[in-house]
Amino acid sequence: MEIRDSEFEEMVLQSDRPVLVDFWASWCPPCKMMQPVVDKLAVKVDTWADVYSVNIDRCPNLAGQFEISGVPTFISFADGKQIERKTGALTEGQMLKLLQSAEQAMANVSELTDVTATASEKPMITVVSGLPRSGTSMMMRMLTAGGIPPLTDELRPPDQDNPNGYYEFEDVKSIENYSTWIDRATGHSVKMIYRLLEHLPSDREYRVIFMRRDVDEILQSQKTMLQRNGVETDVPDSTMKALFERQLRQFYAWLPSQTHLKLINVSYNELLARPENVIAQINRHLNGILNTDEMLAIIDPKLYRHRAA
Repeated sequence: MEIRDSEFEEMVLQSDRPVLVDFWASWCPPCKMMQPVVDKLAVKVDTWADVYSVNIDRCPNLAGQFEISGVPTFISFADGKQIERKTGALTEGQMLKLLQSAEQAMANVSELTDVTATASEKPMITVVSGLPRSGTSMMMRMLTAGGIPPLTDELRPPDQDNPNGYYEFEDVKSIENYSTWIDRATGHSVKMIYRLLEHLPSDREYRVIFMRRDVDEILQSQKTMLQRNGVETDVPDSTMKALFERQLRQFYAWLPSQTHLKLINVSYNELLARPENVIAQINRHLNGILNTDEMLAIIDPKLYRHRAA
């Protein structure tokens, strides 16, 4: 699972489990060769450890902070500290040893700061966000099945584009001038377009599930939805793609300073391909309160109709 600068503190340095981070680059052939091996390890150790990847071109600050001079570089972490690192292509067994070193380091610490338990004592609001057509409605349905009730007014009925419902709450759109509904959201999940996150009151804690999807698939899905509703647009896909990508860059540049927002990126594509692993990551992000079996039962690959070519 790929993470970025804004998530590294929570997902790696504050984790109460051993963590292995794969620092890689898209232009690196050995990195691409290692990807299926890393994915396989992540599934194998899911019950006791986490495995994440960091693209050094997208996260140059992290690459500098951890002095990444070659890729792939694998670093194991325990209790927020680097334990061991190796550079170059590794076997699954070698990567497992890095994680086992981190596990042993944690076992040798008599008292650990349990960040997750501390956070769970505060009133928490779960926010599902992302670009349009990125799987936010499906995630809301999964969270509902997992035990977090949605804050929704059901004003927008299901249709061909979202046959299981939109899970929207109209008051969300006016949050800039009216946010008293926030008091009703504690203990619930709420769907919110990412541009509105900046207006969330900072006096409480939000766990954000940010849905990511291949932008070409988003454009294809959105175009199909507009055509079905008789809406024509002459805006080229290349223009919309550039706009979405620019907005996301701005969002991720803004996010690190927002200490009241704890965000996890969830790939829609990866969720459908490896649902057990991704659902486990979401459950840990939400302090382990979810019924993961019920969430898994919600996923319907037949709804994945707009794939990138």
